[in-house]
Amino acid sequence: MRDNSLKSTASRDWMTDVDQAGFAAVPDIDDEDRPIPSARGVLTKAEIEALLRPNLPDNIGVATPTKHIEARPPVNFDDAPRQQTIDPIEREAGALAARLSLALGRSTGVKAAIALREVQTMDTRAVPDLIAGKAVAVACFGETEAEITTLVCIPATLADALIAKACGAQSSTGRIGDGWALSAIDCALLEQLLGPLKSALGDHQSLQTIETDVSYVANLLPTGEVTIAEYGVEAPGLRSDLAVIRTAAKAHTPEPLENLRRRAPVTALMTARIASLSVPLSRLSDLKAGSTLLLGLPADQPVEILSGDRDGPVAFEGQVGRKGNKVAVKITRKRRGVLD
Repeated sequence: MRDNSLKSTASRDWMTDVDQAGFAAVPDIDDEDRPIPSARGVLTKAEIEALLRPNLPDNIGVATPTKHIEARPPVNFDDAPRQQTIDPIEREAGALAARLSLALGRSTGVKAAIALREVQTMDTRAVPDLIAGKAVAVACFGETEAEITTLVCIPATLADALIAKACGAQSSTGRIGDGWALSAIDCALLEQLLGPLKSALGDHQSLQTIETDVSYVANLLPTGEVTIAEYGVEAPGLRSDLAVIRTAAKAHTPEPLENLRRRAPVTALMTARIASLSVPLSRLSDLKAGSTLLLGLPADQPVEILSGDRDGPVAFEGQVGRKGNKVAVKITRKRRGVLD
């Protein structure tokens, strides 16, 4: 009987061949061409040479030429565009809108958004023609009855909405029409509703009276210039206007010169710090005119302004430039918690 055990146990492998007797025949491989086992299999001779002798660039070992750093000219603050400033009158009128909205909601229950539309300054004599036919009631504010400084002009739509809200109506009393005018009871009710607006106007003002005669109201203001601010009033189911007329602010009385002379001058030490640099002593001996020291900071790094000497806290950040023929630092940011 023929024994086929050798043939049955022999396995076919891509690296070996089997002869007729069933023995694996391994081809002769030169030692130099013999593959080396690795994690992914075997490495060929070409792969080994690529690892041992990689292709290096031709310019390796050649010193890279030093780049020439050109000094950037300082910023000229004289030529820098000036930032647009908001007119103080317009700024105050805008701040008054927020205060009026809050005071109106608290005193009348009408929570409306009041936004500034326009503000201008004109002569007092133009007030009667300006508000004629636009306001049915004018709330007169001032320190006393003889010194009225602020007029709050209420149009018919807003006056009707305030009265309706106070009486428990939804949006309107339904009385607005041709020839409609406020009654004495309406004026008394508006006086109670608009009195708390004094908290928004400030300057120790209080409501003196509610008037419906426009020509008479204009005569209550002192002769001169007034500031007229027109606002838009919007609330659910309400869209109306509102105007506030205020006399010019009183002139500031300058402080006597004697009081200024009595004050002792106060000075403060401020230090501008660009960067700190550590240089070996051997490098210092090689420095000459034209040498460049890199600070290691970006070109747009802000300059720190210290309060006091070089160990003081950082109070401001700025930008280095020039003003005229002098070096200057323009403040760009104030650090919180310092000099407050």
